[in-house]
Amino acid sequence: MIKSVSFLLIVFIFWLGFARGYVFAQSDGSTKAVEPATGQSVKSEGGFQRWLTEKPRGLYNNTSFAIVSGRGNLFSGMQTVFGYKFNPHLGIGGGIGIERLSNLPTYSYYTANFTFLPVFAEVRYTALKTRFTPVVALQGGYKILVNTPSSQMDEWMTWIYPPYAWNYYYNYDTYTRGGLFANLEIGVNARVYRRFGVYASVDYSVWSVSGTNHYWVYNATEFDPGKVTAVVTEYTQAVLAYQGIFLFRIGFTF
Repeated sequence: MIKSVSFLLIVFIFWLGFARGYVFAQSDGSTKAVEPATGQSVKSEGGFQRWLTEKPRGLYNNTSFAIVSGRGNLFSGMQTVFGYKFNPHLGIGGGIGIERLSNLPTYSYYTANFTFLPVFAEVRYTALKTRFTPVVALQGGYKILVNTPSSQMDEWMTWIYPPYAWNYYYNYDTYTRGGLFANLEIGVNARVYRRFGVYASVDYSVWSVSGTNHYWVYNATEFDPGKVTAVVTEYTQAVLAYQGIFLFRIGFTF
């Protein structure tokens, strides 16, 4: 009788445990009811682990520093990009940066020093799912001109009626607006810890800047010794210059 009651009691406990979602584990001759992890927690932990390691999709960041340019500018700027990866290969994002480029050609032999704030969108393609992988990115946007650079000044003099009349000429450019730009980036990403990696790339960027050309004419005369008079005239016209440069970048990704 006692054995029958005990058996029925054990069956009732097992039935109650299964009804409440417990699993039973036996250890050292004793049976214990253990509450299993919920499907939600398993899913969240698994997704987070995949995001840390493989990151097949989700948010990404690429931050890089311009170490040297094709014209010898050292540590000329940086940029950071945030985006979303739709799969292990394709991602779309947007970014912002800061650039300081010295002695940059404008047109002819004129040069100037420019400070830009590029704002852009990008499409990024990661070729492989291995630890080392080639990466190609195409970026496009607008470079905001932060400063108001001026080119070097040309000056020369011509005699009109020696030694009583001559002209001085001055010519230079000032730039007040940036322009649209496009950038092609080819690099290599090396994953060093989970989803964090070291990144190196070579970029080629083209853009435009616009401003004003200033052309001054001084008509000088000296009919009385020591008494010089001059008539000054300034001519201006809009100028548009296209620029291009190679940049070598090093940074990090996650």
